[in-house]
This record gives sequence, structure tokens and C-alpha cells, in this order.
Amino acid sequence: MGDISKVLVLAKEDIESLVTMDDAITAVEEGFKAYNSDRAVVPFPVALNVPDGNGDVHIKPGYVIGSQSYTVKIASGFYDNPKRGMSASHGMLLLFDSRTGHPLCFEVDRCFLTDLRTAAAGAAAAKALAKKSVSRVAVIGTGTQARLQVLALSRVRPFQELRVWGRDAAKAEAYASEMSSSLGVKVVRAETAEDAVRGAEVIVTATSSTSPVVRAEWISGGAHITAMGSDEPGKQELDPKLLARADKVVVDSLKQCARLGELHHALDAGMMKEDDVHAELGEVLLGKKPGRESDKEVTVCDLTGIAVQDVAISGFVYEKAKRAGKGFYIEV
Repeated sequence: MGDISKVLVLAKEDIESLVTMDDAITAVEEGFKAYNSDRAVVPFPVALNVPDGNGDVHIKPGYVIGSQSYTVKIASGFYDNPKRGMSASHGMLLLFDSRTGHPLCFEVDRCFLTDLRTAAAGAAAAKALAKKSVSRVAVIGTGTQARLQVLALSRVRPFQELRVWGRDAAKAEAYASEMSSSLGVKVVRAETAEDAVRGAEVIVTATSSTSPVVRAEWISGGAHITAMGSDEPGKQELDPKLLARADKVVVDSLKQCARLGELHHALDAGMMKEDDVHAELGEVLLGKKPGRESDKEVTVCDLTGIAVQDVAISGFVYEKAKRAGKGFYIEV
């Protein structure tokens, strides 16, 4: 059990040195498998709005049965911060001993692990649902997730061309220049969302949109769409008709997506029932339900983010930090 009077503290810089994107993808896949093996205890997340600061805070606890620790994540977005020269995102993951409840580790990651595990989930979805061979990818959005999702995707589905669309043309141009260098592929700024999406074999939506950005009629047969921006009831990126016409709709958590995700809007519109959902992602990764079965299928993965992802990646970082001698200890 170790010295219960000491807690390991890891700064963002420590954490960045300990975990790679490939590590994150592996950890997150194991988390999804635990979720669909009845080994994960994942309460519904708490969302706290802080109107005085134009902010919101998400609190997600989780535990995998048999693990030596459980995790509580606190992640915030305060959207006026960039005007102050500060990051909009902050947060940390708190690990506690699952036998005593004593704190073990404070991972002050400033949302780095949340960003990483969110991108890793997109890669896990693409591994299960995208065609084996991909040439053209589209991304809607130009922020952190628009970058990380595509970098994670490139680890599991190499591609030759990326098209990006964002509401701010200057940001989209900057994105195209940066990501062309990072990926070593052709990156083109599309004039419209439709121009980005048409003909793409994998489409990633990574925005904070509150109305549909991608329309059903733009999608070609064989395309896979990963939608990760809709993590609150008011957010929406996909036309509900797109989910209704898809051959397979996969979600990270049915109960969560029915309240928060793209699925929520399709249900409210009467275009789908919960029984129409093909599977949860962990079921596909475990082989309980099939993933893509032909190159003609249209597949959608609705990702709202579940705490088991945080449990998996925070546990990986904690164990690796102890072995590497990273961080420092405080008395409690």
C-alpha cells in the first residue's frame, strides 16, 4: 500500500514526458473493453455552469473493478480566458486508493490527458469502423481536438489528403499549414463544410456547434464519421438524418449519448430509437458486435467521453511515473 501520508504530484510537463499517442490509444481501448465487460463503475458526469466566468466544469468519477485506484477528473473550460492571455482549459485527475480511499496522485495535467484520451477514442473508433484503406480525410473545426483527432487517426489509418473547414478562414489556413508539416500530407482549406466532406472516407467533427454542420446528403457510401463535439445537450454537429441513414451507429455510452450526444438529437427528432443503435464501442472492440463489414457501409461513432477513459489513462500515467521517478511528493 505504501506510505499513506504522501501523495505524488505530477505537473503537465511530467505527464507529457510519460505518455505517447500510441500509449493513449492502447489505454483507452482497454478502458472501453472494461466498460463493456461489466467491470467499470461509471456514474453519470456532473456538469457545473459558472456564468460569472463564462465557464463550465465537468466532474467525472470512475473505477474499474479490480484496480488499485479510482479516479475523479475535474476539467473546466472558461471561454473568456484567451482574451486574458490564458488557456481556456484547465483541470486535473485525482487518483485514490480503492481499498482505503486515501489520495495517491494528483495529475495536474491542465486538460492534456483529457485532450489526449479524447483523440485516442476517435482513433479507436476509426480502427473499428473505418475502411482499412483510406485516402482522403475531412475535419470540421480548427481547434485542439481538430489537430489531435487527426494526428491520432494517422496512427491507425494513414491517408494522403486532409481537407479542413472552419468558420474562421484565417484559422483554417493556419491549421492547413501547420498540419501539412506535422502530418507530411497534403492539407487543403475547403471553402465550405460541404466541400470538405464530399468524397471523404473519414470525417471528423470537432467543434462546439449548436446546430448541424454536416448534412446527410453530403456523405458518400463507405464513409465513416467520428463526431466528438456534442458533449452537452445543446451541442450538435450532425444532421439527424445522417444518423438515421447510416448503416451502423456506434456510441461510447448509450445512456450518455441518449442525453448528451448526436444520438440525443436523432431521438428527439423521432428519426431513431435507442434500439436502432448498433453497439457501444467497447462491444465492437471486444468482438461482441461487428465493426465495419463492407466498404460500402456508412458508419457513425458518437463520442461524448466517458470516465473509464480517464481511469485508464490516469492509471497508466501513475504507474509509469512511479517507475520513472517523475513528480514530487507532498505530505497530507
